[in-house]
Amino acid sequence: MADKEIQFRKKRETGEIINDTFEFLKQEYKPLSKLLAVYVLPFIVLYAYVQVLVQMKITGSVDLSNPDDIISKIGPIYFHLFLSMMFSLFVQSLLVGTFYSYVEVYVKKGKNNFGTDDITPLLFSNCLMALGASLAVFVIFFAGFILCFLPGIYFANSFSLVFIIIVFEKKGLGNALSRSWQLVRSQWWNTFLINILGIMVVMLISFLISIPSMITGVSTSLLSLKESGSLDYPGWYWVLIGVSTAITTLFYIVLYTFLAFQYFNLDERTKPVLPPVQDSVDS
Repeated sequence: MADKEIQFRKKRETGEIINDTFEFLKQEYKPLSKLLAVYVLPFIVLYAYVQVLVQMKITGSVDLSNPDDIISKIGPIYFHLFLSMMFSLFVQSLLVGTFYSYVEVYVKKGKNNFGTDDITPLLFSNCLMALGASLAVFVIFFAGFILCFLPGIYFANSFSLVFIIIVFEKKGLGNALSRSWQLVRSQWWNTFLINILGIMVVMLISFLISIPSMITGVSTSLLSLKESGSLDYPGWYWVLIGVSTAITTLFYIVLYTFLAFQYFNLDERTKPVLPPVQDSVDS
């Protein structure tokens, strides 16, 4: 039985968004995998490598048995974490820009009516816009988080549709921010639930693939701290960390698909309803 084309521009309840997300990813798995393997996966592997280097640097330079040593090196630790976070924003922007480029062409041309040549011209501009949106949302979220934890969550949810809006509407960052705020405001708790469900899916996948490294990490930590007071992990432990980081990053596509369907759902619900046009009757 042939796969049915999924209509993005449609009003949906939360359950329909979840079902259509997994149905869409199931149907488009092969072309999406090829696109991401070429344009995104190399950077995700590099990001995973950087994450491993940062963790190795921190665990290797700090004596966890000495609180004074930890405090004295807190500055370099934060610096490495900041660089890692910036690289993460870049990789996520590349992932979301590439994925939404695929969705954009899918929506405009329909299932099986396009190829890679239709997508590649969009990648640079869409990824660049996604990067700008990522930096803006990060600054807003961080400012809200500093003020208090709850404003950070509120801002993150309210601006969670910025990426899909900036790619589809292409009216600039200011418009994307205001549109996201207005659309989410119409169904704030529903959008919050969708965000939470998407994050939970990613966290569950991350947890499952990280079980081997967690078991190794705990056993190694207890043994090495008892013997030498420092952490000394085997090489294959770091390989597991890198692999789990790369796989977890890829599965953020589930959350981005949730948000794409929610964007179109809210856009359809908030469109003004025009009265029917009546034909004029000659008297």
